[in-house]
Amino acid sequence: DSGAYPYLSPYVLLYSAIMAPGPYRVDNLFVDAVAVATNNPFTSAFRGFGGPQAAFAYEGQMDAVADRLGMDRLELRRRNYLRTGDTTSTGQPVETAAWLEETATRALHALGEKTEPWADHIRIGQGFSSYFQSYGRITWLHDTSQAWVGVELDGTVTVRAGVPDLGAGQVNSLAQIAAEVLGVPLTRVTVYHTDTALTPLSGTSTATRQLYMSGNATLQAANTVRKVLVGRASQLLEVEPEKVDLADSAAFAVDNPADCVLLADVVRRCAAEGLPLANLALFSAPFSEPLDPETGQGRVFPDFTFGSLACEAAVDVETGEVTLLKAVTCHDVGRAINRTAAEGQLSGGANQGLGYALLEDMQVKGGRIQTPSLAEYLLPTSMDFPPVQVILLESGTGVGPFGAKGIGEPSLTPAAPAVASAVSDAIGKPVRELPLTPERVLRVV
Repeated sequence: DSGAYPYLSPYVLLYSAIMAPGPYRVDNLFVDAVAVATNNPFTSAFRGFGGPQAAFAYEGQMDAVADRLGMDRLELRRRNYLRTGDTTSTGQPVETAAWLEETATRALHALGEKTEPWADHIRIGQGFSSYFQSYGRITWLHDTSQAWVGVELDGTVTVRAGVPDLGAGQVNSLAQIAAEVLGVPLTRVTVYHTDTALTPLSGTSTATRQLYMSGNATLQAANTVRKVLVGRASQLLEVEPEKVDLADSAAFAVDNPADCVLLADVVRRCAAEGLPLANLALFSAPFSEPLDPETGQGRVFPDFTFGSLACEAAVDVETGEVTLLKAVTCHDVGRAINRTAAEGQLSGGANQGLGYALLEDMQVKGGRIQTPSLAEYLLPTSMDFPPVQVILLESGTGVGPFGAKGIGEPSLTPAAPAVASAVSDAIGKPVRELPLTPERVLRVV
């Protein structure tokens, strides 16, 4: 339902159609997806961009199949999970780690034993969901990002990138990448961002692309500067360049770390000799042709993130109220550039997804929104859900800097189907509509 105007609906639909089979091997597949113009408010991007809607459907289907077969829900998934080398619905191969079984097993283990009900009208259920989701923009959109990295005469580092930091730590991640490559403490890195007079274009903070795109641009620029510094330091240390490393604002011989020279001294030598101490790098994402319009086959995304979420819920069968008791989210982030920020993304995305599952009810009647403010459209607060336990795994196989994968939007996707799985486990019946308000739950019970 695109509402009265197309806006981003065709792209959201494309993502949903591609994700429709879920993270499972499906040999015989036909997906028919249609975007429809209606007399409703137009729709646009929501965290996950088509992924959460598909996940709610395919994970509910997997639970239903397992229950019909009398099979353990994890065992059914384990037999059908995508693995590295398998192909998606469009024929795109999964080229990086697909840690689905690992994330599901870890999340369920951390969830622990089921809580005993405290009253006759309370039912306790546990559920989980797995997902796969893309990061980075569609590969036929010619995505690029630029970053500038330079070393000052005092050995400090400056990074310039027009990255809009929405609070997810994008800017700090660029600082950490430059600090790692050039061997300086984080306190000696300055980042200029979102000022078009000072920074090159880095693109939008959308599609879980900034760490992948601007992170790789920063990595390229920093490595170019590093090559100059290491080359000059090797002459001062009288060793081969490949035997020189940078750390703690110094260049040193790998075989004899005591044999070192301050980075600032190397920088001044380079400056005196006219060697370049800054680099503007352009990272261009791999490009592919659009999907074949006849077969729907082709490459669509740079890569995929995989993960699972498990939760426990109590259902009051007299009132329909659902109370979340425990939640564990487990994802392979490839490489955590900023671990605290990555854990924050996983926790924040999970909580937003839990709100999507239980509270956020956008009601539209006759083309008019009936829930226009936060008085009617309920958002979760810290009092609504228990703390989400975060398990962060690192396969190091992503296409981002140092093998990182994108996690900003994927972190939301498994939450709603996991809640639905827990509720269906509690009441013994499937639930098919979100959010799981007391009225909807009572109709099922």
